[in-house]
Amino acid sequence: MTWRTAPHQPDGEATTAAYPAGPRTTRGAARRAATAAVFLVAAVLTGCTGTSDAAGGSSPAGDLDEDCRATKSDGGLEVTLTVAPCPPTGGGAAGTAGVALKDADGKAVPGAKVEINPEMPNMKMKGGNQTARPKGDGYEAKLVLGMAGDWRITVTVTPASGEASTTAFNLTAKD
Repeated sequence: MTWRTAPHQPDGEATTAAYPAGPRTTRGAARRAATAAVFLVAAVLTGCTGTSDAAGGSSPAGDLDEDCRATKSDGGLEVTLTVAPCPPTGGGAAGTAGVALKDADGKAVPGAKVEINPEMPNMKMKGGNQTARPKGDGYEAKLVLGMAGDWRITVTVTPASGEASTTAFNLTAKD
């Protein structure tokens, strides 16, 4: 029993509560309502970031095309990320991330240090950095997405002759 539910002590004496007797305040209820409103607004805004696909459904915004490839430019480099399997899958199964680098003249960039870091911003989950190894004209690293959902893949490139640049790609992993 609490002072609110028991008007008397168990031995029959009157209660002298540390809290004043009287009507309950609505401050706690107002806080709960404000917190619920904030979560509701966040949920609505998160749900509104999707784009409509050709079938009329909704899919989260991502940078990858239908071939699971995206290209962005940063620091004078053109960075192309290719993810396999296509579409990317979550659940901890290892996939691969291929990175192709081109300089301002459109030539491949050999001898660069390439790191790939997957993170799930909505869940504040970070994956481990993977150092990509040279493969053909590009680089390749293991890509492990711990669960289905929206991921940001950050590619940090340090060319042999130049400063590091960072490019981020958004993708959605399926089940």
